[in-house]
Amino acid sequence: MPNLGYEGAAQHKSQSLPPGAKRVTNRATLWYVPLSLTNVDKVTKVPPIQYERKELEEEGRKRYEDQKLERMETKERNGEFIVPVANQDRQKKEDHTVGYSQSSLIHLVGPSDCTLHGYVHGGVTMKIMDEVAGIVAARHSKTKIVTASVDAINFHRKIKKGCIITISGRMTFTSNKSMEIEVFVDADTLVGDTKERYRAVSASFTYVSLSKEGKPLPVPQLVIESEEDRKRFEEGKGRYLQTKVKRQAHLQPLTQQ
Repeated sequence: MPNLGYEGAAQHKSQSLPPGAKRVTNRATLWYVPLSLTNVDKVTKVPPIQYERKELEEEGRKRYEDQKLERMETKERNGEFIVPVANQDRQKKEDHTVGYSQSSLIHLVGPSDCTLHGYVHGGVTMKIMDEVAGIVAARHSKTKIVTASVDAINFHRKIKKGCIITISGRMTFTSNKSMEIEVFVDADTLVGDTKERYRAVSASFTYVSLSKEGKPLPVPQLVIESEEDRKRFEEGKGRYLQTKVKRQAHLQPLTQQ
C-alpha cells in the first residue's frame, strides 16, 4: 500500500506553557492507495467507510479534491530537472541566489529501504527529501533551521529496490520569516529489461530560521537572477498566501484545545 500523497504542517512556538499543558505540534493527512497482493501494479477498490456525521464525510471529500488539484499542479512541473551544482561552481555564485543554496543527494535503494514487495517506503523517501531541503535552507540562511511545514509530497511512481535516486532541492520563495524549497526525486533503473529515468516524487518544504536561543529570525530574501527564478518565486508566493489562510483556519482552533 504505497503513499499517494502527504500534506502536513508543524507549529513551532517559543513561548512557555504551564506545566502539564498540551498543544498540537504536528498535524498531517496521509493518502494511500491499496494494491493487489498478487499484482502490485494493480490498484484495488477501497471499501467504503461509515461516517459518524455527514460533515466529516464532506470535510474528507474536500481534502481529497484539494489534494487532487495539488497533484495536477505538481505534474505540470514534472518535466523540470535540477542540474546539480558542483562545489567549485557554487563558490562563484552570489549568496542567497537559487544556485548558491541548491543541493542534491544520490542514494542507492537497498533492501532496508523497501517493503516486502521491494518498493521504497514512503517514510524513507520523505526523510531524505527533508534532509536535502534542510541543507538548502541552511545554506541560504546560514543559521539554525527547522521544518515548519510540508505542504505536499506527491508520490507519482513507485521506486524499486536497486534504483539510484537523485534527490534535488532548490529555493523557490522567501517571505520575511520562512523559506520554501522545492524538492524532486528522480529514479534511474539499473536492473531489469527497461532502463529509464523518471520523476518519482515531488514536494514543497517550508523552513524557518532560528537563533541560538531558538527564536525566529528574519530570512535573507532570495536574489532573483532569471525569469525562471521569478516565475517560481511568484508561484511560491501564491502557495505561501494560500497556506497561510488554510493554517489560520485549521490550526488556530487546535492550539486552543
